[in-house]
Amino acid sequence: MSKMNKGCGIVKGYTDNYERDTYGIIAFWLRNDYDHGRFFDREISHYETELARANLNNIQRLGEVWKKASTKQGDIGNLLKEAKHVTREFHRLLTYTMDKSLRCEVIISTPVSLLDHMVREAEESQRVFKLIERGAKISPSDAIIHESVFWLRQMADHLGYILHYSDVSNYDVNFQVMEMMQKFERLYMQATALQTMIRTPRKDTLPILTQFKNMIIKEAKSLEDFKLQLSDLIKRCAIATTSPPDLLEHIAREAHHLWRNLEEERIT
Repeated sequence: MSKMNKGCGIVKGYTDNYERDTYGIIAFWLRNDYDHGRFFDREISHYETELARANLNNIQRLGEVWKKASTKQGDIGNLLKEAKHVTREFHRLLTYTMDKSLRCEVIISTPVSLLDHMVREAEESQRVFKLIERGAKISPSDAIIHESVFWLRQMADHLGYILHYSDVSNYDVNFQVMEMMQKFERLYMQATALQTMIRTPRKDTLPILTQFKNMIIKEAKSLEDFKLQLSDLIKRCAIATTSPPDLLEHIAREAHHLWRNLEEERIT
């Protein structure tokens, strides 16, 4: 997929092998919000003491419930209630901050689009939690379309944020990232077209959708690998960037989540 594929290994410590049972799915989403909170924390001005305090409180609570889910502690029903509550509280803080940012009433370094990105993932976690609660059955076609529409936009966003943190002097890497971002933007547009072309109820999986699914799986796997290679460079201080040290692993994990869900034709 890119020149970076030569000679770079997978970063030691990357955890893409989370168990995909109910506890594992809840843990995945809680970890996402926990990571988002930590990334957000480093970009809040020291003048914004109340915002920083509220965000740190959310990080602590998300971390506590994530630990319960990852170690499979407690009843699933109670765990879901806790997960929904802490995610809702984090979502409320993000939307509040995003509104303040749009009005230039808060001092932060986080782009508004990144706040929106985190808000959308917090909302998606709520949808997944509700599916778990209801024991809902989703058709393979609906799952493929939903996962593609939601995650392809997130993948394009990720590449934009890599550019945001990457130094201007990284000319070749930045060019590669820009090319990939444009590719995922096109794929996102294709997914939204299929969403309206393949009307509900989607009882069977059409060949055009299967072909698209297989294409996304291939691209998402390549993107995951690229992110981990770039993460290795960042951790070795071999590239100029202001990226948090574990950001690339975070977004690689989401690329992994996308292609796994498409392979299994499910929403998790």
